[in-house]
Amino acid sequence: MQATAQNFKNFPTYIEESQTLEPGIYKVTGTCYVKEEAILTINSEATLIFKKNATIRVDGGLHIQGQKHSLVNFFSEDPYQPGNGFVISGVNSNKDVLVDFARFKYIKKPFSFEFRWSRKNVSITHSVIKNSNYEGASIEIKELDNLLTEKKVSFNISDNTFSNNSSSILFSNITTDLLTINFNRNVVTRNTYTGRTRNGIFTSPLYLTYNLYESNAKPSLSTNSIFDNYFCLYHEETFSIGRTNLSVIGSASKLDLGGNYFGKPSNREIEETVEYISANYRAPFLATENVLLLPSDNINGHFYEVLVNKQPLNENISFGVYQDIIKTITIRLNKPAIEGVDFGLYYHFVDADTIRSVSLNYKKEWSDINRVLEISISDKIKKFGSEGYLELSGLYDGNGIDVPTLTIGKTALTNTDLINYIPANIQDETEDENIVVTSPTKNVEFNAALLNDSFVHRKKDYWEVGIFTGNSIYFGDLNSTVVSANIKSMRPSGGIRFSYQLNEKLKLGLITNSMIIAGSDNAVGPNDNNPRGTGFFRNFSFRTTIVDLGINFEYNLTKYTLRNSYIPYVFGGVNAYYFKPMARINGEGEWYDLRSIGTEGQTLNGAQNQYAKVLVGIPCGIGIKRHFTERFIISLSYAYNKIFTDYLDDVSVGQYPESEALKAVNPDLGDKAVQLSNPGNLTGQRSYSAKHDGYAYWGLTFSFKL
Repeated sequence: MQATAQNFKNFPTYIEESQTLEPGIYKVTGTCYVKEEAILTINSEATLIFKKNATIRVDGGLHIQGQKHSLVNFFSEDPYQPGNGFVISGVNSNKDVLVDFARFKYIKKPFSFEFRWSRKNVSITHSVIKNSNYEGASIEIKELDNLLTEKKVSFNISDNTFSNNSSSILFSNITTDLLTINFNRNVVTRNTYTGRTRNGIFTSPLYLTYNLYESNAKPSLSTNSIFDNYFCLYHEETFSIGRTNLSVIGSASKLDLGGNYFGKPSNREIEETVEYISANYRAPFLATENVLLLPSDNINGHFYEVLVNKQPLNENISFGVYQDIIKTITIRLNKPAIEGVDFGLYYHFVDADTIRSVSLNYKKEWSDINRVLEISISDKIKKFGSEGYLELSGLYDGNGIDVPTLTIGKTALTNTDLINYIPANIQDETEDENIVVTSPTKNVEFNAALLNDSFVHRKKDYWEVGIFTGNSIYFGDLNSTVVSANIKSMRPSGGIRFSYQLNEKLKLGLITNSMIIAGSDNAVGPNDNNPRGTGFFRNFSFRTTIVDLGINFEYNLTKYTLRNSYIPYVFGGVNAYYFKPMARINGEGEWYDLRSIGTEGQTLNGAQNQYAKVLVGIPCGIGIKRHFTERFIISLSYAYNKIFTDYLDDVSVGQYPESEALKAVNPDLGDKAVQLSNPGNLTGQRSYSAKHDGYAYWGLTFSFKL
């Protein structure tokens, strides 16, 4: 939504009693206070906009309760003059600080726990901290009050994303006899630091003091993704770019980093971290024997591989090197992602004394269950200017959590050789009276709610095999109703499908079916056992076995998105089918081959007029299908086979043959041949419909992608 100035509410300066903010957008100005006895509750319908240096000091409790795809948003009114965020102060053993599904963007210090603080419990989960452009700690946990803290405080920081910041997460002491910290399943990536020393509070995304004594519980530090964070070190004559992960000092002998992901082994990120800490004579020793080779798919969505023109991205190169030759950008993610309403590819560049942004034209293609995205750039970027960087943003995971923003060329712009290209005064071209507050995944919430492990693999081509089972349907001279709900009248149909998916919508298949059709004269009433009858009294009845083999083209009317998507489709092709009509005398006993008898006199002239056993048909139909797993599909379809014969039921407009002549050409059957040809002892034509017969089938196909 877009909110103009008159829609803003003022955040209260003093909150002395527990209060839940009503829905709306609040401006935070100056220093506001939550008193010791109060609990401030902020739900997803509320958004806080911080003015320059605005702070909310919390002496009581704080409950921020967002939801999936509807995070509580905390923004700064002016990104270049950010607000401070929350300061947790004072000792309060009866109150909690609970934060779930929150987004902090352009906030200087979202959470600062002041020296000698204390609470009953602290939990920060499923939240995003991004664009905190502050040279210091955006989350800072200082020492607790040793005298007034009665019980050990559990401090849980889990399932969060910390990205695209220049600030860090600082634990003054990751464990004491009063504090135990769980730092699990967090994503810490794409943060960039500039300074003159390596692995300090100003050049590391995670800075820990780790003192371990007998009374202290060990911290939990597991299943995190901490990688692709960059330091930019400069001195008078030198400049260097490298990766940085964490800094650790303290009296503990060892910190086990196993179970965490620290980037591709070829990038040697964890080795660099160990080397620099050791070079600075810092303890503890970092144990890295069991680090993860790939990030977990149980944490927030993030990309862990970036390719430019199919080659690994080099962060040391400014975009000016790439701009003439860049064609594609490929990112690989740990879990499926979706595009928010703010998805886009942008080029930020210097134009005289102004930094401008332009949205680029591109084509995109998802693959690997929406875990791989390839962007093909259509614009010639160099026409906008040589100094700038690309930005790909607006991706979200299945909970509506932001996927880190990808920038290409931004890190290298901190090079002192390029610093002259950055203007001292940046012109702000936004309108002061308007602030846009968005829930970026709200419009795609239906899809996103089912996102995790729900996308259909959009591979361009693959083989597929399936089994069909259903009910066959007969059209001809011995029926008057097409489909019957009477189980006794249904006839089985089955088949095998083998196909090749040419693209997302078109499939070429080889199909074969085997089925039985049947029909008869006489009763057609709903209470009769023969609801498919004709009502005539010729006493005809038959059963025909059909086996067909054909080539089939199938076209999906829509593309697959999620596994629970229902995809309608149409199909058609050509086939060859074999059929064999048979009948019994008086409905009992042995089945007889009607074609070989010549029930309309086809055999009276030496079998010269017998109808063919194998003919050509044109099958076509409609269906609807759905994935139940990534590879398993169930389809419901109806197929009709257009054929060019009237003898599927062995009954056409021919005459009843003379009895003695028919017995003469069927000496083994004698009177049985006459009974099969003319059970009603009639004369004239056997039928008065010259239309071609037909057959159809409907049922379920169980398919498996190879």
